[in-house]
Amino acid sequence: MKKLLSVVTAVAIVFLGCAVYANGIAQSSHFTAKHIAGMNDNTGDETAMYDPASTVWLKDGIYVNVSSFMAIDDIEAKASGEKYDGETNAWTVPALSAVYKQGQFAGFVYANVLDGAPFATLKWDDGTPAVLYELSTAIPVGTTTIDKVEADSVTWGINLGGAYKINDMFSVSVGGRYVYTKTTSTIEATNTMIGKVKEETDESGDGFGGVIGLNVVPAHGYLIGLTYATKVSRELEDDKAVTDKKSNYDLPAMLTLTAAGMPAMGTVIALQINYMFNKQADWEDAEDEYDNTIVYMLSVTQFINQQLRFSLGVMYADKGIKDSGNESFSPVSYDINPVLDELGVGLGAAYSINENINIGITYSYTWFMEGEDPMTGDEKLNKSRHIIGIQVGYKM
Repeated sequence: MKKLLSVVTAVAIVFLGCAVYANGIAQSSHFTAKHIAGMNDNTGDETAMYDPASTVWLKDGIYVNVSSFMAIDDIEAKASGEKYDGETNAWTVPALSAVYKQGQFAGFVYANVLDGAPFATLKWDDGTPAVLYELSTAIPVGTTTIDKVEADSVTWGINLGGAYKINDMFSVSVGGRYVYTKTTSTIEATNTMIGKVKEETDESGDGFGGVIGLNVVPAHGYLIGLTYATKVSRELEDDKAVTDKKSNYDLPAMLTLTAAGMPAMGTVIALQINYMFNKQADWEDAEDEYDNTIVYMLSVTQFINQQLRFSLGVMYADKGIKDSGNESFSPVSYDINPVLDELGVGLGAAYSINENINIGITYSYTWFMEGEDPMTGDEKLNKSRHIIGIQVGYKM
């Protein structure tokens, strides 16, 4: 019984680490419902989230943007001729931003989900090949089956700052951010000789960081932005643990480059590159399984008239995970929530009801590159994601 408990506890800990870092709805690629469809053209009222220094180019006034998107993940693992299905349904991933622009100054505040999703659970109803293998190896008597493998994880970010227009070409921004993470996991197993075992974790932690930005307008209709968000050190404490041991789970620093231009009347082309410094984060040695993450996003927005526009965007994310990180029971626990490179495409439409109100709807689909467990060479993992979003912007 003690051996079973220790194995299930180890599985839960590995699972928890994976839930925190690898659920993929992360700061590296998505910010708002509008953003996921490639509508990051730096002309909107939510640019404070990814290019805060550009807020000074808005007209004077107060801007409020509210958005939410729904994400549905399907995960499939195949091993030894058996298929295992996992899923995550994030019914709402909200974001809120507000900007006050007056003269050469702009103040901004925004709150969004940096990783994971609220009200969403990652589920493997029949467990995973690696979990079943480890439990069966640890308990040589009887037959062990997985009754439940679930995890919830969400990281919220709240940012407050300001931007200053130096002249018609340069602007800068500075701000601070507060980050809060909560993650839970549950594993239930049944052995024909020992009976039922249940292990739960419930961890939370927070931290503070800073954000600085620079924006350049080299010519009319073109701009370039550079934003650096510092690492946020976090210690997560498990409320269900017997001891008071805390775990380090830093949010990595991220450098964001944005560039947008209007090469033809009514057409905006935008590029965004996010670079996450994973190796500088403290993940209880799990950072050794990663190189740094880099995400590329390219979009084209076409204004049909002053009220209506459509967008098409593509995204590729190199998560930087090493082959050793894909081993079933490495610190990353690739098997339960696989960390896979991504290729996505998004579509969006936005309509201005009047001078003060605009609405938008978006859709994106993401293909995840097939993964293989290099420790066994047998397990194959696949993953896909659908995202539907809506946003409303208001100017006062």
